[in-house]
Amino acid sequence: MFLKIVLLLIVACFSACFKCEFAETSDKTYFASKEALNWTDAKNACSKAGLELVSILNTKEQTFLETFLREYQLVPADRWSGYWLSGIRYPNGTLYWDKTGTEIGEEVDGWARGEPSNAYQEEHCVELKLDERAKRLGWNDYFCVEERKYLCQTPRKEVPVGQNLNDYSYLTGKIEDLPDVTHVPIINLILEEMSRNQTPFV
Repeated sequence: MFLKIVLLLIVACFSACFKCEFAETSDKTYFASKEALNWTDAKNACSKAGLELVSILNTKEQTFLETFLREYQLVPADRWSGYWLSGIRYPNGTLYWDKTGTEIGEEVDGWARGEPSNAYQEEHCVELKLDERAKRLGWNDYFCVEERKYLCQTPRKEVPVGQNLNDYSYLTGKIEDLPDVTHVPIINLILEEMSRNQTPFV
């Protein structure tokens, strides 16, 4: 009874503080934000509400989350939008679910095709996005400083034993040295790629 009252208070708090979608499944409560934040701020927003960013440890949880998103029409609209999950790349290069310290993909593989790619060696946070080619939802590693909507869940009762991370500062670095290909005409990119692969005449 006490737990239900606490959950109702959390729902009331979210309803008052955020424009959000909020729903309860059979074993946990999910929260989908309408605001977009960088990964660290999203983690803090969940934490301030007594929640945590979503982690997916098995196929059952993956199914529950996807059902929640479809049922409430919250599936990302395209491959350019997504939701932050709790996954991060630790300094040792391994991807873990934050809080649990469980290696991502240990029990379930939800990666989108070609992911994780760790572009420019700077994609350290995990988002859930639409994998258009496979016509399904999939995980993608992405730049932590980018703003995304985010998914929270009620804290796990039993946290699996795993890695422990106390310093998240490496996730908040500025991405200044990356090439901005959005402003480069596509023909220049094609010509550059052709010149790299072309065999010189003899």
